Amino acid sequence: MSWQAYVDSTLLGSKNVNAAAIFSATGDSVWATSAGFVVKPEEIKTLATAFGDGTKVPELPTGFHIGSVKYITIKCEEKKIYGKQGKTGVVCVRTAQAILVAYYGESIQPGQAASTVEALADYLRGVGY
Repeated sequence: MSWQAYVDSTLLGSKNVNAAAIFSATGDSVWATSAGFVVKPEEIKTLATAFGDGTKVPELPTGFHIGSVKYITIKCEEKKIYGKQGKTGVVCVRTAQAILVAYYGESIQPGQAASTVEALADYLRGVGY
């Protein structure tokens, strides 16, 4: 399956996220993105730096930006960062070689979005990514 298919079929197709993108773990390249979902290079670099090599808890005490929107950090673990902005939010998950970023709107439960993104991340880890 192509990276774009993971975004289109697995993430967007679940109806549990409204927009998504997959980046290299270093944040220096975009592998796939949904139409209109623009994550600035400096935004993904901030996430990549926060994740580091995936062995320590990221530090984003003042929040972070995705798509020029500031999100308050609500969960930060070695391989996942969740952000909230009003009734919307983002789920960011790191694998060995990729960072998955997904946005969910007001009509989607945060837990549904997180489960969908984390399931894809688990699959990618299982196949070496």
